[in-house]
Amino acid sequence: MGNKAKCTPIGKGTIVFQIESGERFCATNVLHVPGLGMNLLFVSQLQGKGYDIYFIKEKVYVKQPSWKKKVQIRIKSNRLYRLQLESPMALIGSHGDMDLNEIQHKIMGHFHHGALRIIRSTVIGVLDLSTEQDDVCRGCALGKYAKATFPWSKHRAKSVLGLIHSDICEPMSVKALSGVEYFLTFIDDHSRKTWIYFLKTKDEVFCRFKEFKALVENLIGKKIKVLHSDNGG
Repeated sequence: MGNKAKCTPIGKGTIVFQIESGERFCATNVLHVPGLGMNLLFVSQLQGKGYDIYFIKEKVYVKQPSWKKKVQIRIKSNRLYRLQLESPMALIGSHGDMDLNEIQHKIMGHFHHGALRIIRSTVIGVLDLSTEQDDVCRGCALGKYAKATFPWSKHRAKSVLGLIHSDICEPMSVKALSGVEYFLTFIDDHSRKTWIYFLKTKDEVFCRFKEFKALVENLIGKKIKVLHSDNGG
């Protein structure tokens, strides 16, 4: 930098501006530097990309040979020149050699690559995608994965109350009118019968378990042999 300070860029991308005639002013290999107080565009870089720069009466004009007219840039109060252009698209960040197909695919919410080339004729701001897409998008691939089902347990309690599964839900985002925020379940492994208790606070779990234990043991005439839980997690 001008004060000999060092800034480390974390990304590189392309900025596209739209001028009045409909032409596009494109700045490539733009660096993203966190902490930089303003956006900087160097005249030498523009000239290197084939743009002509004109300084006329405290105004700056930029022109590309194929454009019909020059694009005006006005001077600011702090004597910095500011681009008077509208940007139809945001900075396209890239990490490495990511091509335009992949960039636009992610910007458009992982839209199909073939459809992206078709909608360019009807939608303003879509990049010109002329190359074929050969790579597989990692996000799309992960989104199509099917989660494997849990295997059926080969072990089942041989009698009622031989094994009871218990779990408590996470606190609800909205409390019930009665103040209930949790619910506690007890599932008999043999019969799959389920009991549900609603709780206002998590410390009610042991009291509800004693109620459940007295209820089922008096009802069936057997004792609970094993209680399985995740320790209230």
